[in-house]
Amino acid sequence: MTWHAVEAVDDALDATKALFLPVDARQWLALAFVAFFIAGAGSGPSATASGSSGGTTVTAPGQLGAGLQVPYSSETILTAALAILAISLVFAALYAFVGSVMEFVFVESLRRRRVRIREYVGRHLGRGLRLFGFRIVLGMLAVVPFVGLVLAVLSAVGGEPRVSLGLLALSIPFVVALGAAAAAIDVFTTHFVVPVMIHRNDGVLAGWRRFWSTLTGEWKQYGVYAAVRIVLGIGAGIVASVVGSAVGAILLAPVALVAWFVRPALDLAVLASNPVALAVVVAVVSAFLLAMGAVMAIVVAPVQSFVRYHALFVLGDTDPALDLIPELRREIRDSDRL
Repeated sequence: MTWHAVEAVDDALDATKALFLPVDARQWLALAFVAFFIAGAGSGPSATASGSSGGTTVTAPGQLGAGLQVPYSSETILTAALAILAISLVFAALYAFVGSVMEFVFVESLRRRRVRIREYVGRHLGRGLRLFGFRIVLGMLAVVPFVGLVLAVLSAVGGEPRVSLGLLALSIPFVVALGAAAAAIDVFTTHFVVPVMIHRNDGVLAGWRRFWSTLTGEWKQYGVYAAVRIVLGIGAGIVASVVGSAVGAILLAPVALVAWFVRPALDLAVLASNPVALAVVVAVVSAFLLAMGAVMAIVVAPVQSFVRYHALFVLGDTDPALDLIPELRREIRDSDRL
């Protein structure tokens, strides 16, 4: 039996080479711009705070017991924190919406082997909005039970359990399985349903209904695809980690050099009491993270293209009626026969 996911690896590699070689800097940068929105990550710091008269005392690492006096009231800090949280959520929602639209732009670019961002956005804006809504619902189905589980665990640790420990133990594998299922649905939606939506001019649910018959009819093929996808994901993660470390070191060098010369002004007390200095530090850190994300997108664009081409080859092999790249498929495979 032929496993399409295995055979498609070489085809996807050939298609990616044909897309990026010879190097067209303008097209590469355009694909990197799109890739920037379809591959996001986030992290957040933590801090410990306690109240005191005349202001809020924050215990900085390495200064335990010797509090750092901040000349702001607890109410001011809480208001600022809520404002930052609200702004962050708005930007995250905008980023996710743009990312949903860019999923179609990216696949359309691979399909046509040329990047026309404004043209493709205009063509697929409505479908991007539907995908965004679908992702919100899917995310809520996974996040809400997880948050409930965390609250239940915290209540049990605090000595006031709101549910029985037996029920809590049974709910853990259920929540984990639900999260894994949501992640799998999201991956299959991105890699297969989005191309179906483009090919048939459908919405998300209609795309899933059409793809479902292919998925259930060729479930072994897609099971192998999932396994190959995990391996490819690990490989892509290793590449991203190595490149990210190198890029981060290169971009961090000038920032560290400037920080060394202005280190007297970077004292925590100065930053905490000077909003301008704090804003400058936040701006520098944000610029560093943005620059690193942009450079990483340039590097990751070929990797993303390879992964998506692999899925498109598998989709067309399992269901020729849904083949989004028939001409490219013929070109690649005819050249392999020569």
